[in-house]
Amino acid sequence: FMHELSIALSILDLVALEAIKQKAHEVKEIELEVGHWAGVDISALSFSMRAAQRYSPFEKARVTIVEVPPVSHCKVCGCQFAPTHQFCGCPHCHSADTELLQGRELRLKSILVE
Repeated sequence: FMHELSIALSILDLVALEAIKQKAHEVKEIELEVGHWAGVDISALSFSMRAAQRYSPFEKARVTIVEVPPVSHCKVCGCQFAPTHQFCGCPHCHSADTELLQGRELRLKSILVE
């Protein structure tokens, strides 16, 4: 939980910087993307965002958290697939030479301001 709270506070710092940059009067929405294997508990992050927003200028902003599913790419045959674990081999050619394309991200995707 403490890990997710520090992430939430960092996100609100980024939101504040962007709101100032955009000369926004109000932040309406905050959209986050969290990879399935980012090491972040989404329910704990959601709770932490609500706690961090309380008594902040962003208290009324709606927070949307989208979980990004893992996608891997085989460097041998070019197949893209949904891996079942982080070091999953290619289901098509069985090569172990694969790369995780998405699934570890933690991103402030967008903020809606007025």
